[in-house]
Amino acid sequence: MTDRQRNGFVLLIVVGLLIGSLIVIAGIPGAVKSKKTVLGLDLKGGVELVYQGLPSAQTPVVTQDALQRAVDIMRNRVDQLGVAEPQIQTSGGNQITVGLPNVTDTARAEAEVGTTAQLAFYDWEANALTPNGKTVASQLQTQDPSATTISQGSGTNGAPGEPGAGSMNLYDAVTLASKQPPSSSSTNSRITSQYYMFGAPGSAACAAAAKANNTVPAAGQHCLLNGPDDSREALVSGLPAGVSASDGQILEVPRGTVVLQAIPANFSKPTPIGDASAQFFVLKDDVALRGSDITNPQQSTDPNTGSPDVTFGFSGKGKSQFQAVTANILDDGIATRRFWRFSGRQARSSPRLMVSARVGV
Repeated sequence: MTDRQRNGFVLLIVVGLLIGSLIVIAGIPGAVKSKKTVLGLDLKGGVELVYQGLPSAQTPVVTQDALQRAVDIMRNRVDQLGVAEPQIQTSGGNQITVGLPNVTDTARAEAEVGTTAQLAFYDWEANALTPNGKTVASQLQTQDPSATTISQGSGTNGAPGEPGAGSMNLYDAVTLASKQPPSSSSTNSRITSQYYMFGAPGSAACAAAAKANNTVPAAGQHCLLNGPDDSREALVSGLPAGVSASDGQILEVPRGTVVLQAIPANFSKPTPIGDASAQFFVLKDDVALRGSDITNPQQSTDPNTGSPDVTFGFSGKGKSQFQAVTANILDDGIATRRFWRFSGRQARSSPRLMVSARVGV
């Protein structure tokens, strides 16, 4: 082969490669389709959330296994948001970074991805508090009206746990909870205090918060400015525009006490915690049974009522706890006693043991 022939052959190969490249890039039918480029947060924009793993009563030490479980839960939630190419990874030993390209609703992303997940069963009368700070169980034999209403519910509203069945507004509930002594126990659902900040009725702070939240302040009522948060610093840093730390009253709910929202009238559109019509109960934070103690939860339908139902089993530890707590209920001889389940900040009752999980990590 002469030099001229060799050079022509090389030139032909180069031209062929160029034509092939153009075909791929242009996406001509019959050629290999080009893959759409997915831009990251730095190019396309989006939301980046950074979470820090903190110890809890159930998990006193943050481990890599615990973080990985949180990552798996977060990934499931991100899938529900329909986010393409999310970036979820652990970092720094106790942090999780979540990158959500092309997401603009930061509030929804925070609510869907990072709300703390907990499942707890409470012995209702043994832990629910009346306005005088005493448990319902301790006052039933004296037929205290408040204790009876919280235990059995009101005649008009039905089952315990509904608004009006001994419930109170958020400010009164948090005030009652803040007066309870701290209690440190492995049965607590949390190991820190919780902080709330309220504005006085008719105050400028309530007006500013209502404007920021696009709501109308309720006349004659304390308004929620922020909370609950696990620290004063986080509480103050999250105040609405135009509100400072000196504009309201900060209340601390110590470890050992929880504030739960009453059953909403509509579970698809629950009443926001800061709404003036929202109602609450105060309980001693003594968890009888945890979500980690149940196994194989299955969605089903109640054969008698046709309503949704959930069936599940127990772990070895869960069996022992279930046996012990139900035996205590029978020994107490309170026929109306119920276990309570809560979803988010909502308390729900049932004459049977049933389960409701709140979403989150």
